[in-house]
Amino acid sequence: MSRQSIAKTYDTLADKYVKESYENHLAANSLKQFQEFLPKNSKILDVGCGGGQDSKFLAELGCNVLGIDISNEMIKLAQKLAPKAKFVNTDLSEFNSKEKFDGIWCCRVFHHVSFQEQENFLKKLGELLKSGGILYITCAVSDKNSDFEAFDSGNGNLLKKRLTPESFKSMLTDQCFEIKQSNFWNAKKAMEIFASKV
Repeated sequence: MSRQSIAKTYDTLADKYVKESYENHLAANSLKQFQEFLPKNSKILDVGCGGGQDSKFLAELGCNVLGIDISNEMIKLAQKLAPKAKFVNTDLSEFNSKEKFDGIWCCRVFHHVSFQEQENFLKKLGELLKSGGILYITCAVSDKNSDFEAFDSGNGNLLKKRLTPESFKSMLTDQCFEIKQSNFWNAKKAMEIFASKV
């Protein structure tokens, strides 16, 4: 699937995704924990910000938040919900910033990144993060003993990659991140990791 067709799929699903995430704020406790790792008034990049719910939470805590998303429709919804944050319609691979971020929030995004692209994706996150900065990232967990890619026919046939906890952690350490904490999340269907850039 091309980036353009992925963006169109997200545009089509925007209202559905946003309604579900607003009703079930799965990451509320994780956002509080993320914020505890950061200095006051941190500069945060919310990668795959969707409808802006997590950006809103962080901005209301006093963080300077920039949310990016590949879907223009998601960005429009985020701008309405979180006026204290800033938003840009772009893909991470095309996003550039002269300034580094204190923290990067990447929730419910990495499972949509293919095996082929995942190393570059993590490398880009590392480039955007200050030394010692905190990355929060989640991925769907494999129910097998191996990593695999599958497509979710119920959601526009989008990729939903699944990783074993071991390979998810080793990918991060291979990219010069030090894992601070990892937890199973969403009834053990996913794993969340808090990591610092070494």
